[in-house]
Amino acid sequence: MASYGSEAYDLSMYEPKARLRALPGKKATKADKRRARLQKLLNTLATVLVSSVVLVVIATMISSQVRLTEMNSAISQAETAYNEAVGETKRLESELAAQTSAQSVEEYAQSAGFRQVESGQIDYITVTPITPKAEEDTGLWATIIGALKAWLQ
Repeated sequence: MASYGSEAYDLSMYEPKARLRALPGKKATKADKRRARLQKLLNTLATVLVSSVVLVVIATMISSQVRLTEMNSAISQAETAYNEAVGETKRLESELAAQTSAQSVEEYAQSAGFRQVESGQIDYITVTPITPKAEEDTGLWATIIGALKAWLQ
């Protein structure tokens, strides 16, 4: 309402006005009934939509937790298999080292009938390196004559 004071303008006319509603005792018009049904339908749809989104999020979280648990069990099984393989590798390496030791090779050689080499059985051979001779670039006739001489001898 307008008050006469120090205010220069009456701002009450710019405030939103309350909607007029039908009083509880009066009959509602068809348009009001239609509006109420539409609003009820929209509220129901919004509730169903929000509920379905929440259910999808919960289902996604549960399925991701299940997958995570499965992957963790697969990782632990792989680590167990790896540790067993490492242990088996170490066992086989130590067994191989025992079989290829100098003492075991010597015992095997003696059981097969071999004996140690005596100093008189060793002969040293000296080899002189052969240096290739540089061939002179000769003509065609010299090559033919050299081939005939080699063939005739």
